[in-house]
Amino acid sequence: MVFWIIGGVIALLLIGFVKELLSALKFRKDLDFLHDYNEKYVRYLNSYLRKRINSEEENKLYGELISKSPKAQRLLGGDGLISYKPAGASYMYNNYQILLNTVQSLRNPSLMSEEFSWVNNLLIMKMATYNDIMDEIRSDIKNPFVLLREGVQFFVTLPIMLLYWTGITNYTTSYKWSNNIVVKLLSFGILLLGLISSIITVVLGWEQFKGYLFKWLL
Repeated sequence: MVFWIIGGVIALLLIGFVKELLSALKFRKDLDFLHDYNEKYVRYLNSYLRKRINSEEENKLYGELISKSPKAQRLLGGDGLISYKPAGASYMYNNYQILLNTVQSLRNPSLMSEEFSWVNNLLIMKMATYNDIMDEIRSDIKNPFVLLREGVQFFVTLPIMLLYWTGITNYTTSYKWSNNIVVKLLSFGILLLGLISSIITVVLGWEQFKGYLFKWLL
């Protein structure tokens, strides 16, 4: 029985490690995308904004910024939604998608210069956030307790992810369910119970532990 427990712990550690590694790869991919997008955005501002230069290079760069702007806006998340009041207007936009709307104005820049700077600043801040997340994952991947937690959470949230993989729910819904406080408490309870029972079983032996357990239950 002890070997089964050790095997189970190792399996959870491996699952947690793979889960953290996949998260790190995803964040790295998104970070590289934001870095590349920001570099091209700044290059366009410096080379073409308000200069009315119509060239093959400008067309290509503008096309890339426009086509990739939905993904860049999505990666900004809530940071990319602002309350925006146009200059001289008496109204305000809530949840204004600053990147999408600003990029679409690159060839007809009726906006003030500060709006173009906002997008650059938001991209830089988001990249800094992603770097912080990457540092946290690098730290977590060396922590066996975090790996165990992630391994347990994988099995707890597996039914939720199956609903997403089969198309029954969307990503946003499955993400909210997976990060619900009830799910996290359930994962913590299972992990704590598993650790306690494993330690007791290793110390006392399975048969003696089983005897105590039956005696307590009956």
